[in-house]
Amino acid sequence: MSEKYKKTNAYIQKVEDHKNIINIEKEAFENKWKWKSFFQNKNDIVIEVWTWLWNFFSTEVSKNPNENYIWFEIRFKRLFVTAEKTLEKWWENFTLIKTPAQNIDKIFDENEVSKTYVFFPDPWDKKDRQRKHRLWSEKFIEDLYKITKQWWKVIFKTDHLWYFEDTLELLKSFWKWKITKLSYDYENELSDFDKKNMTEFEEIFRKDKIKINYIELEKAGQ
Repeated sequence: MSEKYKKTNAYIQKVEDHKNIINIEKEAFENKWKWKSFFQNKNDIVIEVWTWLWNFFSTEVSKNPNENYIWFEIRFKRLFVTAEKTLEKWWENFTLIKTPAQNIDKIFDENEVSKTYVFFPDPWDKKDRQRKHRLWSEKFIEDLYKITKQWWKVIFKTDHLWYFEDTLELLKSFWKWKITKLSYDYENELSDFDKKNMTEFEEIFRKDKIKINYIELEKAGQ
């Protein structure tokens, strides 16, 4: 990365220097099936994809010190601020990776991840041709299944109803995932809604009375 480009974004160097951020994809790829060595423990691995900023992630990290958290993001500011806000809670059982979440198959081996949170990914809904950029695809669903441990789960939330329904159709074609929870109005329909631990998106949607679609998947077969 050129020095000229770095000068236009003050967070680039901060991300490169941060001990809890992996800024080079190759380094993340080299840890495939070696994350226990990376964290120096045998705790479960939990991954989180694009939840905007630190609120949910930092809370989960602090609530669950016996789990290792890995967060995916591509924006320098979000990476740095989330890392710093999480460290403020005095926990270091996490790392952030600057890479698209579509690279999970290059970063994790089969049965290496216990839980995955996928919250409010961009639906790419402005033009039909943009839909190829969506996170949820047949490949992503299959990759998630491979890296997830038996009987563990994936949780997905979105405020876009038609994106949610499109994703459900994709999931129906991949029968190995078991849908254990499904709601078109998460806050009002599910008893485990926690208003004290929401993403920044959820706080906005809740204020504007926007319903949140929710699905919970379990790896139930081989």
